Amino acid sequence: MQAYLIDSSIYIFRSYFTLPDNWKSVDLGFSTHAVYGFTAFLLDLLRQKDPAYLFCAFDESLGSGFRHKLCPDYKANRELPDEGLAFQLNACRQLCRVLGVSEMASEIYEADDLIGAVAENTRSANAQPVVVTRDKDLTQIIHPGDLFWDFGKAPPKSQRQVEKDLELGCQQMADFLALTGDSSDNIVGVPGVGAKTAKQLLMHYPDIDAILDHLDQLQDLPIRGAAKLADKLANHREQLLLARQLTTIVSDIDGAPDLSQIGWQGIYLDAFDLFCDEMGFGNSFSERARQLRARDITVSW
Repeated sequence: MQAYLIDSSIYIFRSYFTLPDNWKSVDLGFSTHAVYGFTAFLLDLLRQKDPAYLFCAFDESLGSGFRHKLCPDYKANRELPDEGLAFQLNACRQLCRVLGVSEMASEIYEADDLIGAVAENTRSANAQPVVVTRDKDLTQIIHPGDLFWDFGKAPPKSQRQVEKDLELGCQQMADFLALTGDSSDNIVGVPGVGAKTAKQLLMHYPDIDAILDHLDQLQDLPIRGAAKLADKLANHREQLLLARQLTTIVSDIDGAPDLSQIGWQGIYLDAFDLFCDEMGFGNSFSERARQLRARDITVSW
């Protein structure tokens, strides 16, 4: 029994930046090409997997999240969505509802956190989380038995396969990002510690705490520049620990759906047709939706 946990922004923005601007909302005239691509993505996933359980996580904490309170500079390099993009993001949440797919956003937690929490709840119900994303940040929540899947780009990967690709343990990803920094989220790492050095450190020690507890031993490691590593880390200890807080996905979230709350409900055809008309899609998806609905009805009988 599998539960597909979708990092929605990845697939919305993939469409936003790659699809032509060929569709407009009827009432407001906003572009809807990202919604079109996300619709095609969800219908493809539903057709291929016919999932019993499905959850889409969205980002709403664009300045109000707990990480912004920890560090005002967190994601300060990102522009807030303009009116047109905000319309498309909201429309994608509406799309989930008419497709019968559970969705959620939070003003405190990011989509990664919501996926981490639902993955925990999924495991507790003896189901297999399938994390649908291409974001390496989310590898840190992959446990033995879980799958990590960039839909349409690569086959699902087990924890062992993910770790082979990363050259890291999945549970070490937050520490790795804290050491190197993450420019996409405006997180500052330790100056002079790049990806190669960070991986070598994490080969010898399981996490940042262990590294900081053994600064006196770092000079003896077979790492280029080892003699200066202890000073670099000691001089940036507080920054490093803050960065680790920012890069760590939180999975203990009150109100996160459990497995019983993310069952796929089937497509609400009338509502879906109306949605497609409003988005300017016409009948582009009608036949695909009807085939899915017919299969769903057949299975239910």
